[in-house]
Amino acid sequence: MTDAVDALRADSSALVTAARTFSPEQWATPSSCAGWAVQDVVAHMSALWLQLTDPGSLPPADPSGRIERTQDRWVESMRGQSGEDVLAGYEANAGNAIPTLETLRGNETPIDLGDLGTHPLHLIANAYSFDHFTHLRADILGPIGPVGSAPEWDALRLGPAMDWMIAGIPQMCAEALAAVDGPVILDLTGPGGRETTFPLRTDTADAARVTTSTADFVLWGTQRRDWRDLDVQLDGDVVRATTFCDAIRIF
Repeated sequence: MTDAVDALRADSSALVTAARTFSPEQWATPSSCAGWAVQDVVAHMSALWLQLTDPGSLPPADPSGRIERTQDRWVESMRGQSGEDVLAGYEANAGNAIPTLETLRGNETPIDLGDLGTHPLHLIANAYSFDHFTHLRADILGPIGPVGSAPEWDALRLGPAMDWMIAGIPQMCAEALAAVDGPVILDLTGPGGRETTFPLRTDTADAARVTTSTADFVLWGTQRRDWRDLDVQLDGDVVRATTFCDAIRIF
């Protein structure tokens, strides 16, 4: 299994290298993350570091309890900063947070992450790696994002992202998955690929099958793209497989 901290360190470095070249106009460019400019996305990632190392410095959580609404609050609190200031904060916060994540390697102690689910502590690094992977390639950097050029979509980065996405499906998508009337095999191909059956540890005798690349799964599994517009193959019970694909939203 690829180490999530190594993947995170690589993508954090890639973000800093790219962002140092951004003009004021590029910082203000709408990202592919709805409602957020490029600067907002980097501010969000900077705030996530603080959530790990200095949570008291962040605005209070949203009363809804929804993590995504809380993150909107954090981004809003940084909108008065320049892009350069946001980047400087990101670098400083990353320098404190990544060593903290290193100390969690192998730690199986469960932690309640609200609407993200309950996960072992070591998987927090995967959550951060997934977040960086997705924001860099789907929201900020080209050819999908509006500026620059994205780093590799390789096993180093995709492996930890897939670990988080697979772990998240049963908890983040539980309500929508209740409509799936039998087992589904998710066959992820390419770097970081693997095969997993949902529900977990179930009999696969009559399972429907969904086959997709790991790169495409990042896009449709986060609902940044409709799976119907990508190379996703459904086999067996197509209705069940369709219901499964429509139910997935990882964040």
